[in-house]
Amino acid sequence: MPVSSASLLIIDPLTLMGRELLQASERLAALATIDFRHTAEDEEHQITEFAGHPALVPPLSPEDVLSDYDVVVVTSDASQPRHEHITAHLASNPGAALVDANRIACLRDFCSPSLGRTMSESRRLRPAHPALVATSAVVEVLTPFGLLGGSLAVMDPVSCAGRPAIDRLALQAGKRIQGAPVEDLIEEHVLAFNVVAVESDDLVEDAAALLPSLSLTVSRSVSGVFHGHLAHLGLTFGTQVSVAEVVEALSEATSIELCELPLSLDSVPDHDRVLVAPPTVSPDGHQLLLTLMADGLRIGGSLTTLDILETLI
Repeated sequence: MPVSSASLLIIDPLTLMGRELLQASERLAALATIDFRHTAEDEEHQITEFAGHPALVPPLSPEDVLSDYDVVVVTSDASQPRHEHITAHLASNPGAALVDANRIACLRDFCSPSLGRTMSESRRLRPAHPALVATSAVVEVLTPFGLLGGSLAVMDPVSCAGRPAIDRLALQAGKRIQGAPVEDLIEEHVLAFNVVAVESDDLVEDAAALLPSLSLTVSRSVSGVFHGHLAHLGLTFGTQVSVAEVVEALSEATSIELCELPLSLDSVPDHDRVLVAPPTVSPDGHQLLLTLMADGLRIGGSLTTLDILETLI
């Protein structure tokens, strides 16, 4: 039974992100009573499982009074027509609290990025991208070394676009192996056996908001990897640093796990910490390069969402 009288509405609990969030049922139940809705086009009820029991998921409708809930959590894979009910609710209720767990396009202008660890003036938040959550954890422990700036190269997996994208990736792979044209695209791209450099303006904006003291350039690619976020973080220091100093500092961070090479994205699923490959330092000691890996359904996903909810309720 929840220990809080707060109420929470979770939108689209059957997505990859939704299922991941519901795995933390004890933590959720301690925060609030939970209701569910879905945004699929059909009018059928869906069924999910919460805390070991089945739960109905009716379609979201204009008759749903979203202001009856203390917080609305959206775990949708992408924008759908039913989301217009949510955006209308936000436009007419300035104080309404919402967490956009999957960072979907139609809610971006309503929400501010959050690392989930501190209170925010805004009550409309979205978890920071997994690469930014990982970068923040690194920067937090390395700032005393005199950070001047850096660069972040992010590679997103297909699972960012949800379960349907994973199915389309398998179809794309089969078509490419056969030498046939690929018609089923993933966010307008062929990603099977491929990496595509894409627009990174949103990440640049969020990085500036979340890490204002660090001058950071950001690039983003999407790849044919099923799951697991990868980022290469380069940092510049005003003073010389050594590998030993960096390793010692990183080992003190509870959210980071230092790993040995070879380090594979296969190690990432279901991991609650950022995996970091052995650091490389330039000969002059002023440049550092780190390879970061994370399960984006948890880091920058469900775990960050739960941290945010604990600040809102």
